[in-house]
Amino acid sequence: MSENSNQDNKKKDNLDFELKTSSDSSAMLENQGLGKESSTNEGSLNSIHINDGTTGPYDSLREYMAAIETNGNVLRIKKMDQDSYEITGLMYKLVDKYGWLGAPTLIIEKVKVDGNWMEGPVIVNQYGLAGHEAMAVGVSINEINDNQVDNFKKALNHVMSMGEIKLIQPIEITKEDAPSKEIILKGDEINVLDFPFLKSNPGDNGRFINTGNLVTIDPEQGRNVGTYRMQIKGPRKIGINPEKGQDGWKFLMGMKEKGEKVAQAAVVLGTDPIVFAMSSSKTARTGQDELEFAGGFKGSPIEVVKCEDSEIRVPANVEMIIEGEIPLDDMEVEGPFGEMYGYMGLPHEEQFYMDIKTITHRKNPLFVNQFTGVTRGFITSPYEANSTMGLRKFIPEIVNFHGPPDLTGYFFISIDKQKPHQAMEVAEKLSFIPIAKIMIVVDKDVNVHNPREVLATVAARWQPHPNSKIIKEIESFRLDPSSQDRKSGSKIIIDATRQWPEENGPEPYPKMNREHLVEHDPEIFDWIEKKFKDLI
Repeated sequence: MSENSNQDNKKKDNLDFELKTSSDSSAMLENQGLGKESSTNEGSLNSIHINDGTTGPYDSLREYMAAIETNGNVLRIKKMDQDSYEITGLMYKLVDKYGWLGAPTLIIEKVKVDGNWMEGPVIVNQYGLAGHEAMAVGVSINEINDNQVDNFKKALNHVMSMGEIKLIQPIEITKEDAPSKEIILKGDEINVLDFPFLKSNPGDNGRFINTGNLVTIDPEQGRNVGTYRMQIKGPRKIGINPEKGQDGWKFLMGMKEKGEKVAQAAVVLGTDPIVFAMSSSKTARTGQDELEFAGGFKGSPIEVVKCEDSEIRVPANVEMIIEGEIPLDDMEVEGPFGEMYGYMGLPHEEQFYMDIKTITHRKNPLFVNQFTGVTRGFITSPYEANSTMGLRKFIPEIVNFHGPPDLTGYFFISIDKQKPHQAMEVAEKLSFIPIAKIMIVVDKDVNVHNPREVLATVAARWQPHPNSKIIKEIESFRLDPSSQDRKSGSKIIIDATRQWPEENGPEPYPKMNREHLVEHDPEIFDWIEKKFKDLI
């Protein structure tokens, strides 16, 4: 064998990865308890494959993962070295190539962490692809295609068609029936460092649990389920990091103000897509139970189980439950951590932590890592639909609004414009939203879910003067890296609607070239789709 061949083999051995998709991974799905039926479809990075797979909503993360792997756009990799940040680097490159809505899901069977090879699987970007989101909310498999913007709109329209969600209370099941109770660890048996929780970024202050849902109970306001990062501080100790103003922070501080010394709490890992979306967004208001919202959305109650050490009831069909106590009279330094803007966040001088008492989990649990600022964290169509319907009650001219997940800080609003200066009025009513730093208002003919279309509209319909307004000082989003004190900042409102003569606009306003084409032949696009369907 030649020297060059030996070098090539050495490189291959060092990499030691294998990409697997639908057909050749079905056996592994069964071994992990993920699969239902083997698939005959070959997976692809470029398309959602149409078959007889089951659409959502799903009752567990495993059920969801089995469905999306059956339908493609999932990569299985044999092993990756996260000590060298291989997973981080790969996700950057996949998002660079396919975009936030098009990058595939990764299932990594074994990862190297802190010098040790650990069994996974570790799941990454499971909610990134818009086609997967459409499946998660119940869009028919046959309606999902290669256009990820279109897939997201189908997901959104499907949720909107459900109307106002009727809350359904969870139903309790026994410990024996709860998959998350298959293994029970207590006391010295516990070492969270033995699980493949990752350090996602070289700038992070250690390894983090960053997809955990913290469950706390307030005697007056009930249960709160919120997603917060949790720095691993030792074998039986993790940070608890709700930001000031978030419900988790309010609950804990409320207990502290009442004189309580510790808060009983639980962290659930590996929830189903809807429960995770409710936990990760503001769909439920303070005092409303995220699990009741999730049940209402799915049309059936969420199964819950009693914790081992407290009266807290948590979702039962999860991968892991971490139970413990949060001291309320002691805080520690936490962070830093790479945040959602794609920049390194600031450390917290004082933040809560949890002393772990018990861990229960499934056999061969799945682990999910969110590369914050690189990939989408959760499905957003339920939150967007619920918020849009709510806002229309007070601002009926709103057609749609959208905060692009890959453009944190931008906020797009489309309106049915009926009078001069209406766009500015609508935006000013919504300026209280901290994360909406760059607010762009467009006419109803613009697709706010297509950032390129919105930016093209800004270039064609917006005049910086007089159709802009800068709010000099207002509450800002606390993770905004450009904010000097992380409390206050400024924002800009851009009126990119067609300007009427009363707004210093041209009279008449020019028509778009596309409008002329449709007026000339209203059936042109239907005809093109029929004649050239194999090309488009």
